[in-house]
Amino acid sequence: SNQQEIEALLFEAKETIASRFSTISPLYADLLKDMARFFISQDKLADAFSFLDQSEKIWKNKAGKRNNIKAADIHILRGDIYYKQKKWNDAENEYKSSQKLNEKFFNNKHPEYVKATARMSKVYYMNGNERKAKSYIEEVLGNYNNYIEEYFPALSEREKTKYWNTIKSDFDFFNTMALKMYDRYPELLETVYNNTLKTKGLLLSSSIKMRERILNSTDSTLKTLYFDWLAKKEILANAISMSNEQLNEAGINLSAMAKEVELIEKSLSQQSELFSQGIDQQNYKWEQIKNSLAPNEVAIEMVRFRYFDHFVTDSVVYLMLILKNEKKSKPEYVVMQNGKDMESKYFNNYRNAIKYRVTDNFSYKNYWAPIEQYIGENKTIYLSPDGVYNQINLEAIPIGDNKYLLDNSNIILISNTKDLYLKKVTTKQNHEEKTALLFGNPKFYLTSRNNYVSNFRSGATEISDLPGTKVEIEAITELFENYGWNITNYMDIDAAEPSVKSMSSPKVFHIATHGFFSEKSSSTSGTDQISQNDLASNPLLNTGLMLKGAGDLLAKTKYNYNIEPGILTAYEAMNLNLDQTDLVVLSACETGLGEVHEGEGVYGLQRSFLVAGAKTLVMSLFKVSDEATQKLMVSFYEKWLQTGNKRQAFVDAKKELRNEYKDPIYWGAFIMIGLD
Repeated sequence: SNQQEIEALLFEAKETIASRFSTISPLYADLLKDMARFFISQDKLADAFSFLDQSEKIWKNKAGKRNNIKAADIHILRGDIYYKQKKWNDAENEYKSSQKLNEKFFNNKHPEYVKATARMSKVYYMNGNERKAKSYIEEVLGNYNNYIEEYFPALSEREKTKYWNTIKSDFDFFNTMALKMYDRYPELLETVYNNTLKTKGLLLSSSIKMRERILNSTDSTLKTLYFDWLAKKEILANAISMSNEQLNEAGINLSAMAKEVELIEKSLSQQSELFSQGIDQQNYKWEQIKNSLAPNEVAIEMVRFRYFDHFVTDSVVYLMLILKNEKKSKPEYVVMQNGKDMESKYFNNYRNAIKYRVTDNFSYKNYWAPIEQYIGENKTIYLSPDGVYNQINLEAIPIGDNKYLLDNSNIILISNTKDLYLKKVTTKQNHEEKTALLFGNPKFYLTSRNNYVSNFRSGATEISDLPGTKVEIEAITELFENYGWNITNYMDIDAAEPSVKSMSSPKVFHIATHGFFSEKSSSTSGTDQISQNDLASNPLLNTGLMLKGAGDLLAKTKYNYNIEPGILTAYEAMNLNLDQTDLVVLSACETGLGEVHEGEGVYGLQRSFLVAGAKTLVMSLFKVSDEATQKLMVSFYEKWLQTGNKRQAFVDAKKELRNEYKDPIYWGAFIMIGLD
């Protein structure tokens, strides 16, 4: 197995270093430490102990007892062994020693110091000392939040993802603790709410878009400033890990450089509105959201996390943080402990009930009843979903008597409840120009299809044409023209990726085509230019919309959809210019699907279009018949153009469709995200 190979390689490296250098060389000591780390992960704790002892002896001989920063690492690993053995006091002593050394050599903001502090918090928690556990983890999350504010905007997307993955489990631990200790420390739940406002959607910030805009601008001073800012931010981010001696050696004056960066940020913010939004890391608080609610409104911030018990487990918990606009109210909560079932068997049941048109007896009970019991009926609910809730349409869940949630609750989906506060404080720029860009019926194959033995997706032979979308686009065009709108149509060979990318904030962008979501695949052919791993593991690169030539492109590559035009990936969609766009409609099959990522929800097209600037987004969660889609879209636009109320028009159009086709497979796929 993989583990045995790693073990064999480590022993081989040990022999090589011993014979080439010596068994007392620093290189040998470091390898022993790595071996210990590996053996801890394999639960071979006695072996790990022995490697650590050998490593420690070598370093003591080299650096003496007092000035041995390498010992800090050894203390952490030894602490990890004791922690696994549930020897809490021994683990605490080791982590404390690591903390002290890191503080002595560096400072109490150093990543290794913070790492030891996080581990101590878990030791106290497991050992029943709630007060200490709480204060230590609060210090840790405080450090993370500072880092996110200070350095996050300048990191590349990959660095952001990597950093978030290293700290996510500590947020999971904190969420578990907040629930467990709620009776003694109810204020922890308020912190969970504020943390969620800060971290939800963190990896999909507008920094990609800001970078693209600046790089593509013709303003050379802006570009120079931007690169200068990136370079200095990188030095600052690395400087946290340096001791005073190292800073002096490198000639880095921290406070002077921080001031310099601040000045660059000011001038960049004046020159680029996007930049100022990108680095505006304001801290939003639950009180601001509560005060944005009207009396009959409720806000729900949903948090999906993995339950902590000694270690972060596989158990998934859904925590609904609920805000009401009542005088002394604070965040309240409903918790669903069976997240694993909600994401597997109940989700499959939900999909199958719709697909095979059978009665759905489980969804209401498992996804909504506990929330409804708590908040009551007939409320307007602003819901910021997470995890599996991004993949189900709550409105289409049956509640008995041929009724659906759509009849009982006004559920408004938003990507983060802070949007309620932001909507209140930002002045609405009215986009007066009545322009709409409509795309549909793309020509997927420009060469003869017979040239391919197509390996498109799981054995599907080819992409089917979408003649129905032509009818849809023509009907909508006529409608808009009757209301005096300026319409541009792109169909057949004109429905091309470059035309989508060159848009400049139309009021409405409507695209009717196939949505595309490629599952992660482990098979790699080694032919594509970008590293296969990056492409396979970045969900933003393997979900998108098919345009002219998509069939040709998919026959050539399994991963790299950027080698030629044909597929607009979610990554590319983020960079579109939709800053003044009122409405984006993705009238496509399964455009809402995506992977369930904790804290990130669906990593698919929906967030990308919101990041690109769309105020409201309409999309479908599963395949729908052309006829039903067409009816819904035409009816929705007609009602909206008459009344000016998007959301009401959408709900009314769905109800109308439901009365015609009782079956949710016709009307239950469509969702609207965003505030009107």
